[in-house]
Formats: sequence, C-alpha cells, structure tokens
Amino acid sequence: MKNKLSVIVPVYNDETNISNSLESLCKQTLKIDIIVVDDGSSDKTSQKINDIILKYPELNIRYYYKENGGISDARNYGLSKVESEYFTFLDSDDYVVFDIYEKMLKQMILENSDICFCDFYWSDKQNNKVIKDTFYKDEKEIIVGMYAVLWNKIYKTEWFKKINLKFPKGLKYEDASLLYRLAPYMKKVSYVKDPCVYYIQREGSITHTFKNNILDMIEVFKGIKNYYLDQGMYEKYKSELEYVFIRFFLGSNFIRACKIYDNNLRNETLVKGYNFLITEFKDFKQNKYLKNKSLKNIYFRLINKNTYKLFSFIFSLYFKIKK
Repeated sequence: MKNKLSVIVPVYNDETNISNSLESLCKQTLKIDIIVVDDGSSDKTSQKINDIILKYPELNIRYYYKENGGISDARNYGLSKVESEYFTFLDSDDYVVFDIYEKMLKQMILENSDICFCDFYWSDKQNNKVIKDTFYKDEKEIIVGMYAVLWNKIYKTEWFKKINLKFPKGLKYEDASLLYRLAPYMKKVSYVKDPCVYYIQREGSITHTFKNNILDMIEVFKGIKNYYLDQGMYEKYKSELEYVFIRFFLGSNFIRACKIYDNNLRNETLVKGYNFLITEFKDFKQNKYLKNKSLKNIYFRLINKNTYKLFSFIFSLYFKIKK
C-alpha cells in the first residue's frame, strides 16, 4: 500500500545538515515516502544519505543522484518521481516538527482541499520565532498575503499535475515563480495553526553573487506577469500582482541589496530593481492595497526616485554599522 504523502528533499553539497533534515522525516508520526534528489554533490552528502537509508530500512526512502542542474531542476526531477496522493518539499538544511504532516493531511482530507498552509519557525542561534500564516478566503488574498515558500504547504498531486507547472530551470526564486503562478488555482485551501518547519538561518554575508540574484529575480517576476497575461488572468489579478511586485522590489530585494558592501555593486543592484518595478507598474502608488495604513505601506507610498536613494543610503549605513 502506497503512503499518502511524499516529501521531496533536494540537496547539493550539504553533508553538514542533510542527516538532521532526513532524521526529522524518518521520525514523523505519519508514514511517508521520502524522495531525496542529490543534485550532483561532490562532498560526503551521498554517504550521509546512505547512512540514513541503512538506519531506517523499514521506511520508503528513495535516493536519486543526478548531474548538477540547480535547485529548480532538482525540484522538477523530484516532482517526476511522486507517486502518492499528496506531496510537499523540505530543504536539506531545515527540519520538521514530528507530527505536523499527520495534522496537515488530516485537515486536507477532512476538508477535501487541494493545498494546506501552516505556520513555521524562523530559527537562528538566538530563538525560534513563529511566523504566522493564516486562512485565506480566496485566491486574491493568497497572492497578496502568502509566504512564497514551498515547505510550509502540502499539495494534492492530482490537482497540481492538472495545472502542469514546472520550476524555471537555472533561476533562483523558483519558489516564488511557482507559487505565484499556482495561486489563482488555489480554490480549496486548508490551514493548520501550528508551526511545521524550522527554517534555519545560517551565518553568512551578502557577496557579489547577489548581482546575479537580482537578475534572476527580475526574470522570475517577468515570467510570473507573462504567465498571467498568457492565461488571460492578468486583469483579474492585476492589483494583487502589482502589490507583490512592490513588496519584493521595494521590500525584500531592497533589504538584500542594501547589505552589499561594495558601493558600486550595491547601487547598480538597487537601480535595476527599482527601474524594473516602475517599468512594469509605473503607477504603482495607486495600488489599492497601499491604502492600508500600515508602516510598511506608508514607506512604499513615500518611495520615489529621490527618497529611494535616501532610504538605500540609510539602510546601507545601518547594515555596515551593525556588521
């Protein structure tokens, strides 16, 4: 008898963390299929995976080794191996709460839903902060409000495969690419008010590689907008998409870029992100979601060519001092 849930774990050169991640899956209260996709690791990752397979011979752990193709390619490969009614993802440096999949799956079956959301832990050396998701009444709320991460959600396989989406090969932000294209089809949604995953924050610094990241982000968001246009859904969800673009290119992307310590590279990255936003949505300040008077939206409404430079200077200085 097949297990009802598969968990796809893409991994690349993560010998330090993969054992902890897989152990958390092996100790689930729900019996699951574990699909490990090794994206061409050259360290001791494969040895760590095989050690877990030997330790838990009674479990269905399927290990696939493939040529390196990037995280999106590994996720697509994992999807092609799913045989169960439901599936989810787990990154190789994170781990899950021991009973969460059982809770989420019970809720999905009870409500006959296609997707289930859950809270998660933002985990660092200091603490485990609970990040709250919520129940969304419709797909517009989902687009505006959801966390664009794959691993705090369970997906119904039949429903997902009918939509026929893939991750964009060779690009970062593949989770955002897929989830924002998937969101209009999220009609039957469940929510479990418990944290599911420990999303581990590793020490590290922003380096020159972020220049390529911003280019990836621009390509991903072009692809999202074009998908809505191609599917004839753009006008219906235009305000929601515009607000997502605002949040990414004035919010999360802006903060990442401000952490770049090379002045020229930081300024180049900031300019590209801002110019992309105002090219795609030149009247973004008229967005209806900005009328909500939160501190974040007040900041978004204050942004123009000059204030953007001012804010970037202040935040960049702050991160330099903080370092």
